[in-house]
Amino acid sequence: MLADSLEQALKDMNDQTRLSYVGPAGEIREVMRATVQLFAPDEDVRKQPWFVGIEQGGKRNPTQAERTRYAVQLRGGHRDQVKGVDDLTDQLVAQIGRQTYTIGSNALHTGAVQAKVRRLTGWVFALLDEVLPD
Repeated sequence: MLADSLEQALKDMNDQTRLSYVGPAGEIREVMRATVQLFAPDEDVRKQPWFVGIEQGGKRNPTQAERTRYAVQLRGGHRDQVKGVDDLTDQLVAQIGRQTYTIGSNALHTGAVQAKVRRLTGWVFALLDEVLPD
């Protein structure tokens, strides 16, 4: 399912007839989120000495950044090597969403947003390379 989502996002991103790239941006972000969560279950992240979490619904849950650190650590990397990548990805997705609503010209809209989704995809691939087992 995640592989299908990734493939669809890449196909959509390369579709030059698209008027908006918010869909592929959301899809690629969801691939990143779900993959990291798969390799970093809540219970395992909570056991880490550096776990702080975030309060949600009367429960302390791992943040996406903590999940990512755990997954990288599990693979033998150092947790600090991915610090800030989640925040950057969230900022890029938010920026793509804002631009979709504010850019009026289809030519500018398509080129500018598509380039940002490509950059987002590069970050996601870099993150997944650190998380996925060899």
